[in-house]
Amino acid sequence: MHDDLLPFNAELGRKAIHLLALLIPAGILVWGREAALFVLVPLTVLALAGDILRARWTPMAQLVQKLVGFLMRAKELPPAGSHVVLNGATWVLLASTLLATLFTEHIAAAALTMSMIGDAMAALVGGRFGRVRWPKSKRTLEGSAAFFSTGFVIIVLWPHMPLWVGAAGALAATVAEVVDDPLNDNLRVPLIAAFMLHVCLQTG
Repeated sequence: MHDDLLPFNAELGRKAIHLLALLIPAGILVWGREAALFVLVPLTVLALAGDILRARWTPMAQLVQKLVGFLMRAKELPPAGSHVVLNGATWVLLASTLLATLFTEHIAAAALTMSMIGDAMAALVGGRFGRVRWPKSKRTLEGSAAFFSTGFVIIVLWPHMPLWVGAAGALAATVAEVVDDPLNDNLRVPLIAAFMLHVCLQTG
């Protein structure tokens, strides 16, 4: 058992909260990059400050543990006074800010949506039905299949997204989700997905 795996019910709650982050790609599409970044940048700074504070100040660490500790992985809850560790929500905000900065609204929102929903489906399917693990990875074949199929459907249904582009983006995101390094998967997966979508749309 890996120390960053949660009980299924806790994983379900964690992914439900993560799915609320779909407001971010929706906001990027509706408001545009500049308006979205006007909100995302300060939120990201606040999230980073919160993670730094809980690593340096015991009362903050205790408050976080009491309120949402059951939804956080062991590696996200280092003892107060130790090194700074970013939690999943902070990584999502960082990824959203980076994608909104580097890519068009169309690509950034598509990659974030695919990654968020695909990650939730992979965790839930893999956690409940996963039996076959990838070599040197905590991910399962069943979870990866759920990620790919979910991501593929989302991208194919996305306006102005050709079928082969959707397949390439979903496959790239699935492979990025399987490996454990580099970077946190909440940043790595949407970044690679967005890059693949960008390249495919440019060459297609």
